[in-house]
Amino acid sequence: MPVSELLKSPFVHGNHYHLVFKSIDGVLLFSQDADYQTFLKRFVQFTGFVMDTWAYCLLNNHAHFIIKIKSIEAIITNIKQIELPKQTVAMKKILATPDEQDVFDEMIERQVNSFMVSYANYIKNKYQHHGGLFQKPFKRIQIDSDVHLQVAIIYTHANPLKHKVLNDYLFYPYSSYAFFLADTSHYCAVEDVLIFFGGVEKFILLHKEQIEHYYQNGFQNSKIE
Repeated sequence: MPVSELLKSPFVHGNHYHLVFKSIDGVLLFSQDADYQTFLKRFVQFTGFVMDTWAYCLLNNHAHFIIKIKSIEAIITNIKQIELPKQTVAMKKILATPDEQDVFDEMIERQVNSFMVSYANYIKNKYQHHGGLFQKPFKRIQIDSDVHLQVAIIYTHANPLKHKVLNDYLFYPYSSYAFFLADTSHYCAVEDVLIFFGGVEKFILLHKEQIEHYYQNGFQNSKIE
């Protein structure tokens, strides 16, 4: 089924997005703990120089990320720190024409697609998986307000409940929620997120209140899975 244009928002520096990676025909993305760790590490490896992760949740056949695209100045600085032979054609185009939105969007999308190819190859080699792994294109929605951002982060952490993976989001090991309580993470911009929520106590309270609301309404207002 074709992906709606509403789920293929162009990437603009400084904006937040909700990304969803979903497998083809429900194929497992993760079979062992090491797979979850590899997924996160490769996501950061391929995209960390252009975006910050604000929340994530990995389930058996799909994954959610709330991300913020870095400023164009930070991205250019990061690209210049990459060895010249490892700079892609798209990266070099950004250095030459940093104000071209189409070039910028193309570079971000290629980095995300490179991540998907890398992880698909990992699964292929480890489990002898044949055929494609991810639905394409990956889904992304631009987050257009602080309210939308707050809901998207909480919705992401609540996703194991929506899919009935377990009964308490507090104990799901493959989301970013617990990292915010510990105020540490190798993968998330914890400090920025807690400032956005107004501190860890409000972070906890708003999750509790809104997730209870989701249950009462059956997650009916969610735009994507």
